[in-house]
Order: sequence, then structure tokens, then C-alpha cells
Amino acid sequence: MGMLKSRRKIGGKKMALQLTSLLDMFTIILVFLMVSFQSADEDFVLHSGLELPGSSAKSPFKTGVNLAITLEDILVEGAKVVDLEAGGKVPGVYHEKGKIDSLVAAVENRLKGLKRKDGEENVVVIQADEKLPYKTIHIVMRSAAYAGAYRFRLVVEKE
Repeated sequence: MGMLKSRRKIGGKKMALQLTSLLDMFTIILVFLMVSFQSADEDFVLHSGLELPGSSAKSPFKTGVNLAITLEDILVEGAKVVDLEAGGKVPGVYHEKGKIDSLVAAVENRLKGLKRKDGEENVVVIQADEKLPYKTIHIVMRSAAYAGAYRFRLVVEKE
């Protein structure tokens, strides 16, 4: 019977909620979320005089070499690289070569200056006027590929 009394004393205590373990768990989750959260502001300047096509895509913006193709010229990071003919056409000499050498050099130089994580691919962000001929955009992308950029992002207006 002495054993029975000791059990009742233990069983008669009021139970209290142990918050220490629960708070430890929430702290670990909070630290994990703070470490894994990524936020980046992009300095992206839209070239004036461009009419961008529209899009309803919701994918995030990624940084890269900014390349603008207007109806008059091609610019890399705001610096003019090539003059275009009327209507945004690339001069025939570049079509014969299959690339624009000055554009290849400008994109290569810019890619060297970008800080990328290991395994991150070279990205070119293209602003192109919606009135440009396909051949112009094609040779610009081909030239950027010669420079080592194999991922392209086309800038569009959000609808």
C-alpha cells in the first residue's frame, strides 16, 4: 500500500506545458527560413525609345548582360556597339560572317566582369524593339552565344 500512495502523489501533480522545446523548434525553423530566403534588387534600366512586346509570364527576373537592340543600333550596358541599317537591319557583312565581332567582344568583356556563383550560367538580358526583324535578333543572339552566353531573357512589358 505504501507504493500506491507514492503513485498518487506523482499522479496528483498538475501537468504543466513545457514551452522550452517548442520555442527551440520555432527558433530553428525561423533561422532556417531566414538563411534560405533570397531577395535581390535588380538595377535594370530600360533603354528609351523601345516598344517592348507584352507578356503575362510570372517568372522571376535574373541578372545578366544588358543588351538593347533599337531600330538604329545595338548597345551593351548602354554603350553603342553597332549601327544598324534602316528598319533595324544588320548590315550584310555580319550575316556573311554569321556573327558581329564587336558585339562578341563587348559581351565577353561584360561576362568576365559579372560575379556569378559556381555553376551559374551566363545570361544575356535582351531589350528588343517589337518592330525589329527576326534576322536581327537571331544574329545578335548568335553573337552573344559566341561570347559564351547560352541563356537569354527577353524583356517584355507586363500586361
